[in-house]
Amino acid sequence: MSWWTDLRDSVEKVATFGMYDPQRIRQNEREQRDLVNTQIKAYTDQTAITRQQLTQAREATEIERRRVNEKQIRALRRSYRAPGGGLLGVGQPATQDMDAKLGG
Repeated sequence: MSWWTDLRDSVEKVATFGMYDPQRIRQNEREQRDLVNTQIKAYTDQTAITRQQLTQAREATEIERRRVNEKQIRALRRSYRAPGGGLLGVGQPATQDMDAKLGG
């Protein structure tokens, strides 16, 4: 603090016979402000962690839903495709897209 603030605080303390201590009051206000800021930071951190976990859970659910859909599509392709026919019933059947492994 500046020397002017120190001088003013001393004069106020003497003028009030020590009942009003500006330095102590400022210290208490600073501690309260720090406490509130700490709580706000903890809340924002916890909110960010919760949002991240929700996003991960949604992504996992979406991935599982796509896997199930892909399995259903492959099963339908196998059941509706002619077993020995290729294009117009001539040639080899198109089996490149009929991989039993997911994602392959």
